[in-house]
Amino acid sequence: MAATRSQLGLAAMNAGAQQAIEFEDAACPLCGSDERLPLLTGRDNLYDLPGEFQLVRCRGCRHVYMNPRPTLETIGLCYPAVYAPHLDSGAAAAEVVPTDSVSKTPWYLSPWGRRIPGLRRLYYWLADSQAEYIPAVETSPKRALEIGCATGNFLQRLRGEGWDATGVEPAAGPASHPIRQGFDVHVGTLESAAFADASFDAVFAWMVIEHLQEPKQTLREIQRILQPGGCFAFSVPNFACWERRLFGRCWHALDLPRHLQHFTPPVLRTMLADTGFEVVRILHQRNLLNVVGSSGIALRRQFPRRKLGQELIDFTDQPTMWWQLAMAPLAKLLACIHQGGHLTVIARNKP
Repeated sequence: MAATRSQLGLAAMNAGAQQAIEFEDAACPLCGSDERLPLLTGRDNLYDLPGEFQLVRCRGCRHVYMNPRPTLETIGLCYPAVYAPHLDSGAAAAEVVPTDSVSKTPWYLSPWGRRIPGLRRLYYWLADSQAEYIPAVETSPKRALEIGCATGNFLQRLRGEGWDATGVEPAAGPASHPIRQGFDVHVGTLESAAFADASFDAVFAWMVIEHLQEPKQTLREIQRILQPGGCFAFSVPNFACWERRLFGRCWHALDLPRHLQHFTPPVLRTMLADTGFEVVRILHQRNLLNVVGSSGIALRRQFPRRKLGQELIDFTDQPTMWWQLAMAPLAKLLACIHQGGHLTVIARNKP
């Protein structure tokens, strides 16, 4: 029987590190207040790292964060070697619509598909989850930075759209993939990269900000290296959504102990304003992968010997196109009423 992702994660932790994760008490990373209320205590739902982890809500600004939190020196131990975003899923997973050969002709351009009026337009409408955003390049050259570029799939998209793309990635393993593809990738933190002032026209951070110990510090660094009026686009889980209320400790996007920050739209607006940004738009992403993964976590807890729960969790790493299209109408409805499980935020550096 093949090992599950959680079994592999625990084995990697046991085999790869004699050092234990150390924790520290921390004030609210957004307002500095030491006054907080315990909110919930949960386990690692995805990789089964040992221990329980607490979320608290700041009495001052209402931000939700993990406390105690892993120390900067040991936080890397929270990410096992099989951490899904660090694995190279290949070009097929990165691109929903392959078009590079006759054998990979999109189904909506097949002979039967061409006979159906509006099929191509319907497909693109269903497939658009608003998970990522790339501004148009009006004049060249334009420089873009992706923070947390992992194996470089988004860097490839930026290059294809005409951007001169650079990456920052803390983990050397995944960073080796875009480096081999010719991208300039700094292995380390954004602060250690020490980019010059106003170096970039756009900065992107997809599912990164929630991992940071001090997000406002990173946002100030982004503001410094971004051109006046430049675009800053990022995504985070939506702690205010119905999914989190329904699934509680089983919510897939909790991802303890890796997600240290848990944002709501009002808190995001305040944080961005405090660090020199103007919010252009907050989009609710159109996908239900959190619901699938959360259902899997709940099933695995209730029926640990059955495979279905783990299969649903694993589905979130490499979802099939057909299932995503089937779920798209409900996902779009929830996004329309501002109940998406993830948020895509588009902001502008104030001149």
